[in-house]
Amino acid sequence: MGFSEVFGKLTDAVFNTGRQVGEAVSDRAKEARDYAKDAVEVANLKNQISSNRTTLKDNYAALGEYYYGKFKDEPAAEVVENVRAIADLEQAIKDLEDKVNEIKDAQAEAKAAKEAAKEAAKEEAARKAAEAAETVTEAVDDELAKVKEAAEDIKDNIEE
Repeated sequence: MGFSEVFGKLTDAVFNTGRQVGEAVSDRAKEARDYAKDAVEVANLKNQISSNRTTLKDNYAALGEYYYGKFKDEPAAEVVENVRAIADLEQAIKDLEDKVNEIKDAQAEAKAAKEAAKEAAKEEAARKAAEAAETVTEAVDDELAKVKEAAEDIKDNIEE
């Protein structure tokens, strides 16, 4: 076997191996793509199922509210406990909302009282400042009168 034959077989073997590797990579890529595509489709379907379940619950709730409003005073024996539980929960919610409103009202009253106290303190401080200014003015006037009197005495002493 000559060099060209060996070289030809080697080239064929390398080419065939490259082709096989390429096909294997291509097959694996196709499998991965198909798997990812299926995963996306499954996720979308699950999302639709979840959305439909939510819509179903909303419709059941609306239907239940309608029949509760219509038959709560004379419920069928099968749903008496449910009607009683709903009435108890509605009362509990009302009681809790009343407590929330009481707390909010108390907070508003406390805030108003705090503001009124601040305003009263400002007014008291202004009144005290005015009194202090009056006292200082009187003291200054008294001292000024004394200085004038002393100046008059000095003037009289100088003239004598």
